[in-house]
Amino acid sequence: MEIVLHTDERRSTLGRHYRAAFADAVELYVVSAYLTEWDVAIKLAPSCKRFRFIIGKDFGITRKEACRKVLKWLPAGRKSDFMVADEIIGFHPKAIIWRTSAGQTLMLIGSSNLSRAAFDSNVEANVVLEVSENQFEEAKVWIEWIEARSVPVSEDWLDQYVEAARKPGHGNGKRGPARHHGAAVTAFKLPLPAQAAKLLRDRRNNLAAYARRRTGLMRLFQRAADKKITSKQFFGELPEHWSWKLGNRLQGRGWERLGKRANFQELARSFVAIVNTPKRDRDDVVRVELDRLDTRGNQARKAFLSEMLCLQFPEEYPVLNKPVRVFLAKNLFTAPRGSSEGGMYIDLARKLRLALRANPAYPAKNLAELDTLIWASSEYNPSK
Repeated sequence: MEIVLHTDERRSTLGRHYRAAFADAVELYVVSAYLTEWDVAIKLAPSCKRFRFIIGKDFGITRKEACRKVLKWLPAGRKSDFMVADEIIGFHPKAIIWRTSAGQTLMLIGSSNLSRAAFDSNVEANVVLEVSENQFEEAKVWIEWIEARSVPVSEDWLDQYVEAARKPGHGNGKRGPARHHGAAVTAFKLPLPAQAAKLLRDRRNNLAAYARRRTGLMRLFQRAADKKITSKQFFGELPEHWSWKLGNRLQGRGWERLGKRANFQELARSFVAIVNTPKRDRDDVVRVELDRLDTRGNQARKAFLSEMLCLQFPEEYPVLNKPVRVFLAKNLFTAPRGSSEGGMYIDLARKLRLALRANPAYPAKNLAELDTLIWASSEYNPSK
């Protein structure tokens, strides 16, 4: 363990530890009660496989400009990993938790927030210590609890967030009288169309029908992933396992026109990899695989793959369609500008999860059920 003590007369090694963590981590978790500044010279290691940066917003202390710097600094695929504990009142941790490329597991904890004053003029006390694998696992479970109650920071969120006024003469992030209470910044107004009960029964029947056919469908995906069948053969056999006739298809026609020419061997490898990934790492793998398929121009990566994800993981992933995107835009909750395709999808998933979590009495209980109510309420619904 190393004790890191800092005064306005004695510079510490705090900044060096922060930069080293970002430069070498293969897993990195940053939690900070508030964010008032950001050093864009810090480098995030390209080899970092799992990254979460979660800040607080209580009392309006976090500064919008600092958040905008982080969004600009982050790679396109990582923007949705910058989150705010929007559903937590009393969010006050100050810690960095990381695993190095050599496998060492470390924590930096103490009094310092991510501000220039913490590195230059404040009187601060921190410790850097190596933790056991069990302790690191305990910290990850704690991070996941926070993450489930957080939402990605975006320009829309920042537009709704209210900063506290700075005291005159205090340019270092000190706040004036608090004007921002602890409630969530964004409140969703979820749709409740006519015949919602019937729509939900039908959607639950879709999910039950999928469950009955899942084993055969996964075998088909595995055969394609292993290149035991061609993309054309996959497309030809698909209706035997997934169709309106079988009752396990969610969306209308459309994707077949272009999608049937997709490389389904490639798409199947992505889907099988996602299905075989533990839940805690799934968002990261979904993002990476969608970005990979986007780079390769795979024409089935949106409507088809997102429906497969929604059917397989209805609590976690939405169908990617225009009504859902319009719903988020109307709620002023779109993804950060410049996000990659995978990043935008994970941003969408996290925000819809938050919408359901924030409305426990709402009749839809997962994202597949929410999708049918959004679709029925949408101006793009052809039956309206």
